[in-house]
Amino acid sequence: MTKTRKTEKEIEIHEFYVIRSPSGSLPALCGECSKGDAIMIAPEQATLLAQVPLRMIYRWVESGLIHYQEAPNGQLIVCLKSLTTRNQISESE
Repeated sequence: MTKTRKTEKEIEIHEFYVIRSPSGSLPALCGECSKGDAIMIAPEQATLLAQVPLRMIYRWVESGLIHYQEAPNGQLIVCLKSLTTRNQISESE
């Protein structure tokens, strides 16, 4: 009689994003996220992280699927946390 062994492994994946601004200032925080720890990024940076076209980012903004703000200078910025959550949902669809 032979014994069989069952081995289980658990893997944790942590993602870190390094986003630098030309001015060196700290990014804005999302006011809609509950913990207040989500940073806001430019839509062009969002396309690189989410690996979707810029047009898709604007569609998500218009439909309210990701958090966004308009900066005082009129520039649109989007929430990184809601973007990554939205991107995970779209990958599973």
